[in-house]
Amino acid sequence: MKLGIEIGFLVTPQLSDPSSPRQGEWPPAPDRIFQALVATAAETGQDMQVLAHLESAPEVQASNAQRPLAPTGYVPANFKKNKRYHPNTARHLPVVLPENPVVTYVWDNVPEDVVPAISSIVERVTHIGRASSLVRSTIKDGNAVRTNWIPNEVGHKFMRAPYPGRLNDLQTTFGAGLRSHPAPAYGYLSTTEKIISTPWGDLMVLKTCQQLDLTSATKWAGNLRRAMMSVAADDIPSLIHGHDNHRHVAWAAIPDVGHKYASGNILGLGCWLPADITTEEKGYIGSLLIRVSNLNGVRLQIDSVGLKGLRATTWSRASRKWATVTPIALDRWPKRNKRPEQIITDSLVAMGLPVPSKISCSNYSPVRGAANPRKYPARNGNRFITHAEIEWDKLVAGPLLIGADRYFAGGLCLAMDRRN
Repeated sequence: MKLGIEIGFLVTPQLSDPSSPRQGEWPPAPDRIFQALVATAAETGQDMQVLAHLESAPEVQASNAQRPLAPTGYVPANFKKNKRYHPNTARHLPVVLPENPVVTYVWDNVPEDVVPAISSIVERVTHIGRASSLVRSTIKDGNAVRTNWIPNEVGHKFMRAPYPGRLNDLQTTFGAGLRSHPAPAYGYLSTTEKIISTPWGDLMVLKTCQQLDLTSATKWAGNLRRAMMSVAADDIPSLIHGHDNHRHVAWAAIPDVGHKYASGNILGLGCWLPADITTEEKGYIGSLLIRVSNLNGVRLQIDSVGLKGLRATTWSRASRKWATVTPIALDRWPKRNKRPEQIITDSLVAMGLPVPSKISCSNYSPVRGAANPRKYPARNGNRFITHAEIEWDKLVAGPLLIGADRYFAGGLCLAMDRRN
């Protein structure tokens, strides 16, 4: 059954956003609620094992809220750093001003026989986050709740949510006297916003055993295409060679970019699949890719670590603002009456995307580790190469590939909303 847990704040919520301590968090992360339930069950002697049925990302119903920045205060530090003086530590107490101070979380597939035990725990919860954030908690029929935030891997809003094994992890760390580690953040989509998608969907990629120069991305993408065609049967489908129509894979050189320690090198080689690909076509491409274990002396292997940069979700988030990681090779040279921004706009419209509200082209990308356009060659011929920042009024879900070399690792973009 669908189980709803309604949290009504009796006072102004004081919830600090972990990613921005000066700003409040709204709606409260589902993992906050889960940890409050675990703590309440332990303090009141309830059977907390029933909470294992809530170890997933729930749907959320919450109103909009104002989240003003909190002033910085100072309190004495817990420990002296030296013998001379006792330094102060910065402290923030952000508040949230919601339109409606009631939030409801809806979990699916909860067995009916455990609902009474969960209800007994929920009704004893007194606060969420700080002890001063007093709440009243009740059980609701999940089918009667109209949620407006649903978990989705391309979602642009991130909320920490419990995962399978979260209850055991909390018990283990508490027993060891340690602070529990943060739960992973799940992407959430608003049911009121329309998401525009690009022609591509999933990513198939192999990790390179040595990092490659990102300025040679188009070369390595071409090498992978030739290698996969060489291991294919004689009748190679157009999905791979791409000569008959535009419905074919886009060869990818996935870089290590967008974070503090980004190397700017290629992490993996693979391909972006068309969004409408069939199960049979996907299996065929995967069987060919796995056979390419050595590419021009570079060993390729399945990513067993789960590198964030090689995950499709890293490049597929919904965002209103995007920036290029590999430069765009324009379809034509700019002229006095045809600036680079207009040429990129024409390319985006031809792909079925809306006209951007703003485009700015330059030799610089705000993404750390992005390729240098002055050293980045076009795949065929002499083309105008540029980086670009693109903004839309609506959410656009990636992967976003732009320009004449978009089928060969060129014009790869990264969502920027989630990094602001």
